[in-house]
Amino acid sequence: MRIARLTFTLLLGSACVRSMHAQRPGMVPGAFPPADGRTQLSTAARQAITRLGDSLRAVRLPDAPLYSKAAEGVLKGADETRILAAVRTLARELGEARASLGANADEAELTAGASALHVGATAAMLAQLRDTQRSADGDNRSLAVPLVALVDLLARRVPAPMATAAIDSLVAQRAPAEDFAAFRAAVKDDILAGRTPEAAVRARTLGLPHNSEGRVRAP
Repeated sequence: MRIARLTFTLLLGSACVRSMHAQRPGMVPGAFPPADGRTQLSTAARQAITRLGDSLRAVRLPDAPLYSKAAEGVLKGADETRILAAVRTLARELGEARASLGANADEAELTAGASALHVGATAAMLAQLRDTQRSADGDNRSLAVPLVALVDLLARRVPAPMATAAIDSLVAQRAPAEDFAAFRAAVKDDILAGRTPEAAVRARTLGLPHNSEGRVRAP
């Protein structure tokens, strides 16, 4: 059951991550993808999602992630009730992500932040990453890549405080995107090799600058 639940979370989370990079060909924000012959949402469900998207735009939140998540659910054959529940949850998490990341957070950051909240991060953890980013780089760099890395660690059952501390350290060091990717890959390899998620992250964060409370030191 845990494996099935993790698989469904990763599938829905992947829709959020992919929406940060590109829409499907022929797809525009605020629109459903063309019919592909698979199970389609009913008119009532489409209208419900459209109304929810309208409410997000009214408060200047992106609605494209909702349609991406709905489309992913359809393509994966999820039932309509589950798709609508996932879309409503995402809408709420987008709002929570903006409250944590700030009014200037872009769609990529909000989508990744919502995914992080969905898999176990807290609003305080997102705010911590935001504060560290501002201390290190001001508003010159996006938090999208660090947040995606956080989502990956959490999906691999790394405890949220430990995962956040590791990503926070890399953010404070102004690590490039390649370093986040390398860190994620190393932790994944260690877990596949038999280490616990905690041991994998602990081994890969040796030497990263933390203070006695486990928070990153000022760079």
